[in-house]
Amino acid sequence: MNKKRGKFIVIEGVDGSGKTTQFNLLVARLKKEGHKIVTADFPRYYDSLWGKMVGNFLKGEYGDFDITSPYLVALLYMIDQYTWSRDFGHKILESGKNILANRYFTSNTHQIAKLKGAKREKYRKWIWDAGYKHLGIMEPDLVVFLDVKPETAFEMNKKKSGRKYLKGKSEDEAEKRLYHQEAAYKEYLKTAKQFKYWKVIKCMTESKIDSPEAIHERLWKLVKGKI
Repeated sequence: MNKKRGKFIVIEGVDGSGKTTQFNLLVARLKKEGHKIVTADFPRYYDSLWGKMVGNFLKGEYGDFDITSPYLVALLYMIDQYTWSRDFGHKILESGKNILANRYFTSNTHQIAKLKGAKREKYRKWIWDAGYKHLGIMEPDLVVFLDVKPETAFEMNKKKSGRKYLKGKSEDEAEKRLYHQEAAYKEYLKTAKQFKYWKVIKCMTESKIDSPEAIHERLWKLVKGKI
């Protein structure tokens, strides 16, 4: 008898929106409920040549963040995710286990946000076709976008401790630009309307972010119906 294929779930959000907190809460809940879970975290700064190159880009080693071509930058992200899909992702799901990822190929909304007008529309079509159709990057069963206003997330992000891939710094080139986070936020919401498997969770009441526990319960309602 063939094993039931596992599900692939991704948590997305602008930088500082609480993805890691919700990721950890959901992992604990899924394990407690007896689900077989394998986790993934993208970009793979420490486990992949391509993920390391993404880290170098975010440190500013490959040129100015604002003028570096999103077409070229996206290739680093895509190859990192393609090799993971090829070497791990498909095999894990076929074994019947589920995958929960903190970001994924879906984060390329950040690259789309760097463009405007007709250039953005052209790139939007290119990025999804290039990844899913041409490279065969594994497509998620569910993507959950944590809807935290970019201004709020921007302030929360400043509280992060230093990270290894940034050599102790707390912000990368994308995180320190509020205008980029604002553009990415709008693009995330647009993408959520484009794909049926994308869902949005409201994480704020008026101008204040809700408690991690309240947000987790909303996330859990979505996820438990998928796994």
